[in-house]
Amino acid sequence: MKPLQLKFSVANMTVLTLLSYANANAQNSGVQADLRSSAAVPIRGGVLPTAPAGGVVAGEQTWVCDAAVGFAPVANAETGVLDPFLEIGTVGDIKLPISSTTVPATCGQSALQNNGFTYITQAVVDTKNTTPSTARGILRTALDPNTGEFVGPSSYIATTAGLDGNQPTAVALGPDGNLYVGFLKNGNIKKVVNPGSGTTQVVQSVGNTPQGHPARAIAFVGNDLYIASVDALSVIRNATTSSCTGGCNAVTIEDGFTGETHSGVTSDGANAVYFAVAGSPQVPGSSQIWRYTPSNATFTFVSQGGVEKNGKNPSNFSFVASKTNLLALDAGSNLWIGDDTSNANATGAGRLWTISAAALVTLPNGSTIGGSNTQAIFNALRGPWFMGFTQSQFVPTFNPDGTFTATIAPNIGGVTTDSGIWTLTPPKVVQPFTNPQVHLTLTDTKGVVLFSADFLLINADTLDAVMPWTSNLGTPISGVLAKQTP
Repeated sequence: MKPLQLKFSVANMTVLTLLSYANANAQNSGVQADLRSSAAVPIRGGVLPTAPAGGVVAGEQTWVCDAAVGFAPVANAETGVLDPFLEIGTVGDIKLPISSTTVPATCGQSALQNNGFTYITQAVVDTKNTTPSTARGILRTALDPNTGEFVGPSSYIATTAGLDGNQPTAVALGPDGNLYVGFLKNGNIKKVVNPGSGTTQVVQSVGNTPQGHPARAIAFVGNDLYIASVDALSVIRNATTSSCTGGCNAVTIEDGFTGETHSGVTSDGANAVYFAVAGSPQVPGSSQIWRYTPSNATFTFVSQGGVEKNGKNPSNFSFVASKTNLLALDAGSNLWIGDDTSNANATGAGRLWTISAAALVTLPNGSTIGGSNTQAIFNALRGPWFMGFTQSQFVPTFNPDGTFTATIAPNIGGVTTDSGIWTLTPPKVVQPFTNPQVHLTLTDTKGVVLFSADFLLINADTLDAVMPWTSNLGTPISGVLAKQTP
């Protein structure tokens, strides 16, 4: 069905309005993640996670790099319970000290080799305890690949290559057996040749991220290396080939989150790439997990949060914006997610989530349209806008802190003012267009929803509402928010 079109005039400006659309490309609602760590559950002998970052699963044992206790095993906090609550183990000899002092280092991704060698990126020692921060590099240790028990010993690798100074945070093992690394200080992608032997390996350049911007995480599908960087999802094709030395730069994948931080990526190595979008604290639910299928270049929305398992708090929980750093698949194709509610400022404020393989297979086939680019609309919302209603004229001014002020001019005369908060959330229904799209809600200080609707960003000065909408202001003449000033 073609969109219905209508022209109208506002302040001598002609606007083309799209009033109704076919819902041929409705975004699926995703699945709820299981919140597996919670302050509401007693701890048996471990601690709650603190800013969990990289993680690996050896056998049935999960390990995470925790900002408070270092690289440590995950333990069950309940017995005899399916999918129990989890804690970070601190008892016994299996805790791995990951710095030369008693202060553990923060880290990024971790990678597990078939023989149990595990590689942990360490950007800096925990800055809460060490000033100035000290670079560390890449730590290699050993786990039993069948049981997940700590075997050791541990040592830093490629110690003469200067990797530590660039703050390695992304790591993945290639099908060629080499270790590929990305960094926080630059967009270089390098590989450590034969990482399991010795400590002074040869390090070679592979290429760069788009625009040379810092990487956050990397993952392989076949010989193709997928990169989550501070502003893109991208791929280096045939990254493992001998000809790919220094000049094999990444190509951006148009995933619908242009310019947004991609904080994590993992893959099944075959045909599924899961990536995390950092989102914005002012856009609830904008920190999301998506799945990209390389074989047909489609995207599937996976999750934006979940619920607490013990039922004590029935409210939905969203992933924390900018802090969804841990993303890993285990051998059973279950997805592990880690975030932190305090920006690593509070011990025990981290969280671990899982999405079962059974839940992931229920997701529908993907769409060629990816995310909704809510950040683009967020960036455009500054200054006053205008929308005409049958009964009145509505002029909201959007403030950067998420508040708004508005004037309402009824047709019968007079002007009233109102104020409140505005929120952006993913659109209720994704439309079959490449335009940035979002659900915008304005709620005044009395809790009255003045207006709530899905919007398309037509251009920098025009937001087009998609019916149906909710409004206490009457029926819009146009369904268009038009920018009052540049």
